[in-house]
Amino acid sequence: MNPKLLNTILLSLAFVAMVIGVHRSIEEGDAAGNYWIFMIVLVLYMLYRYRRNKSEDAEK
Repeated sequence: MNPKLLNTILLSLAFVAMVIGVHRSIEEGDAAGNYWIFMIVLVLYMLYRYRRNKSEDAEK
């Protein structure tokens, strides 16, 4: 699979999970109950940043 495509998919999933987490937090009025969604966002974003930095270092 193309590495840039995978990076785009990871970033898109992180964004979608963030939107879902914010929406559920507003609707339920409980951000702590949706903490797990925000942790998924964090993991996806960290994985995206790691892969992006790794590919930039390989190009140099």
